[in-house]
Amino acid sequence: MPFWGLLRRKQRTTAARAPLSPAQAQSEPPSEQERVARLQRRYLEDVPYLLPKDEAEIDRLNFQHYALMSVQKVHIVVPLENYPQAILDVGCGTGLWAREVGHRFPSCRVVGVDVEPPERLPTTPVNVQFLYSDVLKGLPFDDNSFDLVHQRLLISAIPVRSWPAVVRELVRVTRPGGWLQLTETGGYYHRPGPLSLRVSALLDRAFERWGFDPYIAEHLPMYLQQAGVVEVEKYVYSVVLGEGGGQGGRLLQKDLLALLHALSERMASLIAREEWQRMLEALPAEWAASQTAFQFHVTVGRKPPAS
Repeated sequence: MPFWGLLRRKQRTTAARAPLSPAQAQSEPPSEQERVARLQRRYLEDVPYLLPKDEAEIDRLNFQHYALMSVQKVHIVVPLENYPQAILDVGCGTGLWAREVGHRFPSCRVVGVDVEPPERLPTTPVNVQFLYSDVLKGLPFDDNSFDLVHQRLLISAIPVRSWPAVVRELVRVTRPGGWLQLTETGGYYHRPGPLSLRVSALLDRAFERWGFDPYIAEHLPMYLQQAGVVEVEKYVYSVVLGEGGGQGGRLLQKDLLALLHALSERMASLIAREEWQRMLEALPAEWAASQTAFQFHVTVGRKPPAS
């Protein structure tokens, strides 16, 4: 097994800042200033997005990207042709995935869309562009426009009632014979301790109360098939949290803790803020003792070729 503790199985069915490097994104305990800043977060008011949209969230999204890439190793898991013409990244966040794919395919048009799209950096390839778009309201593209449609970790942005329509919209803009690649996660732990189970149960209750699906990763194959997608498969990646998982484990632990802290204000309706904070502070020790692993799921499928 590789040093980062990867387990892999296949199942059928705000202004931008320079990204953190993998070295900068290593797991470190938050300073007192960071703990105070967590209580002064900026949230979007016009979209159903549970997490903040501010500089701390930019940092979290960047090291989340490095965590996923250190485990997944490749940006694209589908058998995409060597010379794609157009690729779409829905909910592109800080734009790291789109930029890196643009470097890999310099003759391909790569478009990233988000409700708060990133600004262009000097390192952004000329073939990459970022646009405003809210997938909940429809994408501003013609039918059959993209060879690959990529979407990653919108579990806290798409309400449960909207997922079928969102998937249909992703399929609509995919060209016949093109691919979809959707990455999601949830409360998927391997070897969880009692504290992890309690946190996961609280999050399940909270997400359901807020109208989100905490286990959307399990339902995406069904939504894709209902939308007419074929060759649907799911890849499950699992990484040990913290030092036991190497670089990927350290980055993913930092990402999860930052995400859980970002939800503190919203979780206050279910649990006292002080108790929630104590639980989060105790999680790393439990993860290390139990060698707890966290999973994310990559669901892929193909739009049927034109007859």
